[in-house]
Amino acid sequence: MERKKKRVTYIGGANATLAGYHMGESAKKKKKKNPVGDKIRMIVALLALACMLMIVFSYALRGTGREGIGRVTRIGATLSQHVMPFGDSVIFYDGTTLHCVAATGGNEWSYQIGTNADYDATTEKIVAWSGNDLYILNSRGRLIYNNKMSDMIQFASAGDEYVAVFVGDADNGVVSVINAAGQVVDNVTIESQTLLDIGFFDAMTSSSAQQAELMWVLGLDTTGTVISTELQTFQPGKLSTGKSSLGEHIAYMIYDDDGELNVVTTRQIMHYNYRVLEESNPTLIYGYTVEDVKENKEITYQLLVPAQESREGISISNVRLMYGNVDRVLHLPSPCLATKLGTRAVYGFSNSALYVCPFEGTTFTAYALPVNITAVLGMISDNRAVVASGSEIYVIELPG
Repeated sequence: MERKKKRVTYIGGANATLAGYHMGESAKKKKKKNPVGDKIRMIVALLALACMLMIVFSYALRGTGREGIGRVTRIGATLSQHVMPFGDSVIFYDGTTLHCVAATGGNEWSYQIGTNADYDATTEKIVAWSGNDLYILNSRGRLIYNNKMSDMIQFASAGDEYVAVFVGDADNGVVSVINAAGQVVDNVTIESQTLLDIGFFDAMTSSSAQQAELMWVLGLDTTGTVISTELQTFQPGKLSTGKSSLGEHIAYMIYDDDGELNVVTTRQIMHYNYRVLEESNPTLIYGYTVEDVKENKEITYQLLVPAQESREGISISNVRLMYGNVDRVLHLPSPCLATKLGTRAVYGFSNSALYVCPFEGTTFTAYALPVNITAVLGMISDNRAVVASGSEIYVIELPG
């Protein structure tokens, strides 16, 4: 309501006193105020204004499109149970048993692997270990391989066809490569370096007309006067295919881009072929860290966040999206606790709102979230996010 319609007009100067003395009793009654009625009208007006603002805010968060936040499903897991996205499902370890739960909440399978266990998974395979006991399961939870390794298992990595298991000490051990039939096809000795990570990628080799699954091994050479990172590649069951020093900068992520290995350090992304020979000049990313990578229709999308904003407790205000020849910065409407890639869009997650920007777009649309989010654990198929709200885990269908 406009202020001028509520405002009382007063007569000023000497005429005000004169008018007060000559005002009749009937006129005084007409001019007399009703403070209770005025307060009620004011309260009603304020409530109406508050309702209108809530409606406007709600529509703003829903976005202008017809799509919005879809189904929200609570998964029977807690944040402490090593929850991991798994294809179109979610897997977690409850302290004795590995569980696979559908996005709709139903249990798909469970397998007991013992206490103090850990695991790694792809969409095709799960490798789990406890002490020196090794378990390899397929995507349906059926046991492919189980054996006691020769020494304590440090960690293992799953590929689509192979599994790599590292046993022994961090700087003096063996990487055993096991195929889908449960046969050990390679034993790679690790010496004179500290093993950091193992992974798999697909590439076309000179000896094969088809793509094959190869293995990369990342280690830290501490024998020289200057510490350096080393990358090696292997074709399982055959000889080493390449080796190269990456210099002093520690690599924190390696991912496959159509047969090319992208090695991410704090300063740049280096591009290598399967022989660990540089394919092109490095991509400079100083000041940014790679947050997420997604391949869609043979295009690799890379999402980066400012390095200072990627540390725990610091919110994310903008992101950098790279794919093909595109490299641009997108500004989020408000600070977010996490950002992820879907199949067609970039997602920003705050505690109570979701922000969506298509890969080809430049602005975000806002949607209200049905639960208060405290962490984002990853994405599963069909643009669904696995999130935590306190200690509880949920799967949320997101607009595409």
